[in-house]
Amino acid sequence: MDADVAVVGLGTMGSMTAWQLSRQGVSVLGFEQFGIGHDRSAYGGGSRRFRIASPLVEETPFIKGSYHMFRDLEQEAGQQLLSYSGALTIGDPDSQRMKNVMRSIQEYDLRHEILDDHEAMRRYPQHRLLPGEVTVWDEMGGVLRPEQIVIAAVNRARKLGAQVHSYTEVKDIQADETGVTIIAGEDEKEYRVGKVIVTAGPWANKLVPNMNKIYSAQRIIMTWFIPESPEQFTEEKFPNFSRLSGGRHIQGTPAIDGRLVRVSESLERAKYDSADHFDKNVSVEDILGVREAVKELIPNLNPDPVSIAPFMDGFTTDGLPIVGSTSKNENVILLCGFSGQGFSQSPAMGEIAAHLAMGNKTGYDIKHLSPKRFGL
Repeated sequence: MDADVAVVGLGTMGSMTAWQLSRQGVSVLGFEQFGIGHDRSAYGGGSRRFRIASPLVEETPFIKGSYHMFRDLEQEAGQQLLSYSGALTIGDPDSQRMKNVMRSIQEYDLRHEILDDHEAMRRYPQHRLLPGEVTVWDEMGGVLRPEQIVIAAVNRARKLGAQVHSYTEVKDIQADETGVTIIAGEDEKEYRVGKVIVTAGPWANKLVPNMNKIYSAQRIIMTWFIPESPEQFTEEKFPNFSRLSGGRHIQGTPAIDGRLVRVSESLERAKYDSADHFDKNVSVEDILGVREAVKELIPNLNPDPVSIAPFMDGFTTDGLPIVGSTSKNENVILLCGFSGQGFSQSPAMGEIAAHLAMGNKTGYDIKHLSPKRFGL
């Protein structure tokens, strides 16, 4: 055996999985077809919002558990990776989305404040609120530095003994009763491991073709704006936010570089049969919606984006990730399909994948995420 476990794809989930396995003394082979911290997949763009009070209640325990692991990685890497500025969720208190946020808070005892529209506009005048909207402040929220986190986790795994092969594409995965053969690189070298964890994001269905009917690569567009008064959009004054207001669903992060504010719109995404066909061109029509949302809801930003960047993630037909061993072979573990919701919960997911690979039970409920729901 070349290693106990192979991790295929060292992005959001793969970096955390390799780190978690290596911390447990498991020998790891990590494969990444691009460079570590590349700009093609779901974690690009320089910032990700972190909040625990989620409108997707079932993911809240994974995010809450991840908070402490991000702090652990900070200690191990000697870098700040997650800020302490809190997070805002804004919307109609009678909407199902805001009711779910409150349910997350109550079920998981999260520190928070609820601000009516008058108090919220006093504290955060950058937002133009609609009548009756409320703002929930999540004390444990902040801003994540995604590329820095991926690189820090992979570097920690290396220091703990993991062998990392960057710019090495995995061509095939051949599993049998005693282990898994990995064929990788231009020379199609064979590696033998006990188990493989597929963390290839939008490329996962290329390695596991029987996922094609329930899996697709989809584009996520991010846009950045220039504020009229940059000092009003620092992280201390303008925490990361998500809001659904008047049918417009936007989210964003402050000017962490002192210059650009990221505001992105949740909209129907372009789909690709293969992540290899990803098109990084963005049309004017693709950004008109976020432009109008900024004009209406955050009027002190210049509404024309000065930077636009598309990224990809792997999406499932039910919007939930795929976590667990395949029914065909327990030596193949899938950790993919996070459908644009993965980064905040990635340390916990990496820990779960490590437990599965080691034959241990996890303390999280992952039955609803099983590959078997899709017949995989």
